[in-house]
Amino acid sequence: MYDKLQLRGLVEKDPRYKLNAYYYVLETLDFAHSRLGMGSVPSRLAVSKIEEDVDEPEYSIMHISGAELCQAILLRARWMFGYMAKVVFNEWGAFTTDDFGEIVFNMVEAGKIRLAKGEGKDDFHNVYDFQTVFCDDFHFPQNAS
Repeated sequence: MYDKLQLRGLVEKDPRYKLNAYYYVLETLDFAHSRLGMGSVPSRLAVSKIEEDVDEPEYSIMHISGAELCQAILLRARWMFGYMAKVVFNEWGAFTTDDFGEIVFNMVEAGKIRLAKGEGKDDFHNVYDFQTVFCDDFHFPQNAS
């Protein structure tokens, strides 16, 4: 689905983050739209498949704000990795939501996703604390016996 060579180039350019972190963000954008129903028109963060100068509503790619993307990252991580989410993200080089902002902006620079006017890295700043949401507040589902 995504060009592996171009994504690998991002890792070479910024080795703080593993390739899986980039895949996770791209896949979470799709997850946020399709499974969580997040987003509104026009696009803020969207997989870049249309011309840069097209602003017409008929190209209604959904936009997801930085905070929404962080929420989708949280929900998907709990579902995919459970109690190990923080460990997985740390292994990929992501220790805070700010790191996901860096990943997003690396992909923007590479032309993989686009931002709406006014989006910035501070939209990802300290949205939540990994220790709190993935460890301290994590609860295993209870069996209804």
